[in-house]
Amino acid sequence: MAKKTRPRTAGDTLPLEQRLKVNEMVEAKYFANTRGEVVEAAKIQEITSLLWVPEGCSIEERDAKIVKALDLLESIKPAEGIETMLAAQMVGAHHAAMECLRRAMIPQQTFESRNANLNQAQRLMALYTQQLTALDRHRGKGQQKITVERVQVAPGGQAVLGNVEMAPPGAPALEPPREDTVPPPLRPARAKARR
Repeated sequence: MAKKTRPRTAGDTLPLEQRLKVNEMVEAKYFANTRGEVVEAAKIQEITSLLWVPEGCSIEERDAKIVKALDLLESIKPAEGIETMLAAQMVGAHHAAMECLRRAMIPQQTFESRNANLNQAQRLMALYTQQLTALDRHRGKGQQKITVERVQVAPGGQAVLGNVEMAPPGAPALEPPREDTVPPPLRPARAKARR
């Protein structure tokens, strides 16, 4: 029986291989004519939209908040597009968490209100930590895990798992293990019969 396909609607997403590339949708001259100041202004606008500025805040205080947020973004030192997006999200999560903590400390509020703000701050701080871990992983600094699935040791050989450090030049050599302390050789794992 043939599978019926429905017509595509505006909300449908095309598979990746059928999508147009950016350079096919917009001519390169538009990118080439974009000045660096316009790009920087877009970055400032993106960061500014993440900040909560209270009513009655002076222009000087608002600008100080923006500069501080931009400084935080730059301190992350994003190297390329993905890192820049993640850094902007980290700035937003940090500022939202700080605002929730500030609101939790407002006097004369109900326990429920204070608790809601503290819970939200806790979630945002956990999110920030996850973002930091993702950034480290993207940069190749994440924790590495090595799984040894099979080890074969020939008779008389020894297998070593773990950190192996060489003695510095000129240091006395380690004595080989005595015969009575050498563990018996490992037997190769037998393959399980397939049913």
